[in-house]
Amino acid sequence: MKRFERVLLFGSFDPLHFGHVRLIRRAAELAGCVIVATDSDDLIRAVKGREPVTTLEQRIADLMQVRSVDRVVVESRSEDKLHWIRALQPNALIKGDDWKGKGWPGEGLGVEVLYLPHTPGVSSTALARLIRQQ
Repeated sequence: MKRFERVLLFGSFDPLHFGHVRLIRRAAELAGCVIVATDSDDLIRAVKGREPVTTLEQRIADLMQVRSVDRVVVESRSEDKLHWIRALQPNALIKGDDWKGKGWPGEGLGVEVLYLPHTPGVSSTALARLIRQQ
């Protein structure tokens, strides 16, 4: 598979789970630099229609603990994707293949999108629901 200098992943990562870590590790196998854009608390509320499980500060700290992550930035609104693409100049965007064919907003922004294998059986939405039930 092709190698890239820099890749960028967008997502809520709330809560961060093993599937996210596997996706980030796969991205690191393809690139020298892995940047993760995590959603702000307000964006999680707007997009997912729920309160975040972890705070923005905790998400950033958790993501920085993943050895493959070189930098974490914050996406405050969906329109920030273009801002971060321009500012960080990634060679590719990385997304789980569960998003393939669903019109992910990162498509069509002038950067190649790579859909990497999704880890079956794990979901932030399901985990957030389970945590709230507890």
